[in-house]
Amino acid sequence: MKLLLLMLLLPFYVCAGEPLIYADDSYFPVIYKDKEGQSAGILYQLLLHHAKITGTKLEIEHTSWRRAYEFATQGRGGVIGLSKTSARLSLFDYSDPIFDDNINIVVKKGREFPFSKIEDLKGKVVGIHLGASYGEAFDQAAATKMLSADTSAVPAVRLKKLLYGRIDCALVGSGQLGLDSIVDADPELKANKAQFVILKHPLVKDTLYLGFAKNMNMLKYLQLFNQSIADAKLKKIIPETID
Repeated sequence: MKLLLLMLLLPFYVCAGEPLIYADDSYFPVIYKDKEGQSAGILYQLLLHHAKITGTKLEIEHTSWRRAYEFATQGRGGVIGLSKTSARLSLFDYSDPIFDDNINIVVKKGREFPFSKIEDLKGKVVGIHLGASYGEAFDQAAATKMLSADTSAVPAVRLKKLLYGRIDCALVGSGQLGLDSIVDADPELKANKAQFVILKHPLVKDTLYLGFAKNMNMLKYLQLFNQSIADAKLKKIIPETID
């Protein structure tokens, strides 16, 4: 049945062409540009899988997350790695969920603190990714100044601020794998790897999607892309979640 649906929808997109997809350039290991400047990561593997089974050419452009999001809101292309919020639901049409990514709280060794709810971050300076949403509870806490959000566009910068005591904690996705990916790619951070500790409880489980601005009228494309998501999960090309 799924194969039949792909075959029925495919001719439309072969004629219309594949849309441009904007993506973060430094979301390790979800989607990023490697040392050679090539696309890499789990979401990239999904996009490749979609292109393969539909016989279309992948059009992807990496940039900062803030720009990727802004370009998508302008209707210049889709954006992959998008979270859902009530505000964004009025702006974007979403794919089915791709996978869940735990957003973790990283602290400097010796400066651990108990965390189980958003109120535990009261008064703390929290390093976050520029333009990212970390769930409505965190976004509200930042907006009301219950905590102080310190933004940076580069994950390594966030961890260096943590290392030198400029922030109390930093938010990093994808568990120990995500933290290691950032630290191991930077000599200074790698030399201080033992200084970074992930708190036991994640801040939030962030479900990721592909989204298009509603004025792009991409619901038919998303219907086809959803079949690629299901097939990629069935074949273990992408995980159900990243802890």
